[in-house]
Amino acid sequence: MNNSFSIVLLLLIFSSCGIKKEKKNDFSSPPKNSKELIARVNSQNKDIQWLNLKGKINIITEDNQIALNINITNRKDSLIWISVSAPFGIEIARGQLTQDSIYFINRTNKTWFIKPASEINSLLKANLSFNQLQQMITANPSINKLKYKFHSKEQFILEEPNSNYTISESYRVVKGVLFIEGTKFQYEFLNFNEENFPREVYLKTDSKKGFEVRLRYSKIIANKKSKTPFKIPISYAHSN
Repeated sequence: MNNSFSIVLLLLIFSSCGIKKEKKNDFSSPPKNSKELIARVNSQNKDIQWLNLKGKINIITEDNQIALNINITNRKDSLIWISVSAPFGIEIARGQLTQDSIYFINRTNKTWFIKPASEINSLLKANLSFNQLQQMITANPSINKLKYKFHSKEQFILEEPNSNYTISESYRVVKGVLFIEGTKFQYEFLNFNEENFPREVYLKTDSKKGFEVRLRYSKIIANKKSKTPFKIPISYAHSN
């Protein structure tokens, strides 16, 4: 179950949300170069203080296929809270990530652990900061101002040795490929809603223990404060 939860956390790096209508910018003429395109993409990012997501997640590994329900609450600069449950609604795991620590409860074997936040890098096989994780959860990946090759066809393309992005006409990232410490991550945002946010996310990683994930959101609520209960039962045992 811990491996599946790690995959869920990784998925969260590439997940999405809903938010109020964004401020309109004057994009009447197309960008002339990668610098202009990156500025437009970053300007479309949202200020999301609270984010609540509910949906279904399918995880496919070399040995197994898992279908679960998932609830996610994200509080900016503070907390990522996750609950996963079986198809009939029985919770099987709960976790939360803060700037300092990872907390995890496994309901199936009645165990728990608390580890330093840096442990997330071992779980995800990538060196990602807490802020980077939250940027991806809120569908606000900030593109660094590197020297990208710039292409413009039906959509905009940015390419450099360690990453490339496909960007829509509304300047939202719709596809991405990242190379992090020898691991290739591919993700795609699908089925955009009226607020220009994806209801579906597809993720694939090419590594020794690669996996695929598809997540479909049925509920997307932004900037509404939510409870994030996390209490370790006394009867549960500590695990490493």
